[in-house]
Amino acid sequence: LISRQRYWGAPIPIIYCEKSECGIIPVPEEDLPITLPYNVEFLPTGKSPLSLSEDFVNTICPKCNSPAKRETDTMDTFMCSSWYYIRYADPKNNKSIIPEIGINDIDQKNSKVLADIKKRGCVIIRDVFENLTIERLNNDLEKYIEENNYYDDQKKKSGLDKYFSDLKSSKPQIMGLYWSKAQMEIRHSENMLKVKKWLNNLWIYKNDEYEVFDPSKELSYADRVRRREPGDNTLGLSPHCDAGSVERWSDDYYQKIYKDIFSDNFLKFNPFDAKYRDKTTEFESPAVAHVFRTFQGWTALTEQGPNDGTLQLIPIAKAMAYILTRALLDDVPKDELCGSKLGKALSVNKEYHSLLLEGLISIPNMKPGDTVWWHPDVVHAVEDHHTGKGYSNVVYVGSTPYCEKNLAYAKKQSQKFLEGKSPPDFAAEDYEVAYKDRATIKDLTLLGKKQLAL
Repeated sequence: LISRQRYWGAPIPIIYCEKSECGIIPVPEEDLPITLPYNVEFLPTGKSPLSLSEDFVNTICPKCNSPAKRETDTMDTFMCSSWYYIRYADPKNNKSIIPEIGINDIDQKNSKVLADIKKRGCVIIRDVFENLTIERLNNDLEKYIEENNYYDDQKKKSGLDKYFSDLKSSKPQIMGLYWSKAQMEIRHSENMLKVKKWLNNLWIYKNDEYEVFDPSKELSYADRVRRREPGDNTLGLSPHCDAGSVERWSDDYYQKIYKDIFSDNFLKFNPFDAKYRDKTTEFESPAVAHVFRTFQGWTALTEQGPNDGTLQLIPIAKAMAYILTRALLDDVPKDELCGSKLGKALSVNKEYHSLLLEGLISIPNMKPGDTVWWHPDVVHAVEDHHTGKGYSNVVYVGSTPYCEKNLAYAKKQSQKFLEGKSPPDFAAEDYEVAYKDRATIKDLTLLGKKQLAL
C-alpha cells in the first residue's frame, strides 16, 4: 500500500541478509533514519534509481555481520508529512538530544539510554553530588584562587600554554590549577568512581588479542578548572577534538582504530571498540593528552546552560568519519589536513566542516552537581558569549581506566602532585608549588592514593 519504485520518498528501513537464518531484518533504531544517497543516476531502466546504487544497496547485516542488501523501494512522501501533527500537539517540547540519566538509575539496564549514548557519544549524568556539597566545594575553590593570588600569577606566565592558540576564539577562562582540595574531593569521590565504572563498561574492552583496560579500576587524570564570568564575549573555545590531531591520520594504531573508515566500511566502524586506543602515540606538546580516556567530562559547580558561555557538542559518535575523510578530498591541499596541526587540538572549522558544524548544539541546563561526558572522538566547543547572570564554573574530570598506558602516565603525574607542579600533560606553569592549602598526600583517601598510583 505504501511502497514505491522511485527515488523520492522515505527509504523503507529493511535489510535482507544473504543468510537464510537471518532473512528480513529491520534496521536497528540507533541507525535510523536511513537517508537517500546523492550519487544516483536516473536512467530509463524501469527500475528504482536506488536499486542501481551499489553504495546504497550493499550493507552489513546488523545481526550476523554478513553481507546484506537494503530495501530499494521507498514510501510515499505522505508517510513523512503525516507525522507533522505530533509537533503541533507538543510545540514546546525542547527535550535535549543529548541522553540523560540520574546517578541512582545507572545500575538499572536502560537499553534506550544505552543505545542513545552509543549513537550520540555523550551523556549527562545528573545528581552526582548533592547541592550543599557542591556549594561548599565551589566556595572553597574560589577562596583557594583568591587567597593565592592566582590571577596575578597567570598574567606572569600567560604565554606558556599554547595548546588553544590556533583555534579561532581566544583562550577561555580555564585555569592552570590541578591540586586544590576541592578538585581532589570531586575526582576521588565514591560517586565519581561509580559513574566512571559505568561509563567504562559502555566500551568493548576485551578482544581476541588482549584486554585493553580494567573497567572496574580507575586512575586519576588531573585537569583544570573553568570559571567564566557573566558578560564575557571574548573567551570562547572553537570546535575541536582532543586526544590527537595529525596523529589520527599518521599514527599506525590510529589507522587500525579507524580502519573501517579508511577502507570505506563506515557502517562497521564502532567508536566504542577500545582495541588499540591504549597504544596510540601522541606528538609531544603541552596539553596533549598522553592517556586513554573513555570519556572526557566535567562536573558543574554552578547552574549553567545555553547562552551561559558553557559547553557545546556535536552529538554524533561517528562524526570522526567525516573529519578523517574530509581531509582526503581534492579541495584540501596535499600538505594540509583541514587546518589540523602538530601538537594542537584537532581543528573543526567552517572552511572545511561547515556541514558537520550544523550539528553543534549547546548542552541543556545543568544544575550544580550534575556531570557531562563525551567520547574522545566527539567534537566539542565553548560558547563565545556568556550572556547569563552567574558564573559558569566547572571542574574537568575525565574517565581514565586502569591500563598500562594510563598507569605509566599516573606514575609520572604522582611525582608532580607531590611537588605541587603542573601535571606532565600541561604547560609547566607550576603555579601551585607554594600555594597555601594545596592538597598533599595527607589529604588523600585510600581511593585517592590508589587512583594517583601512590
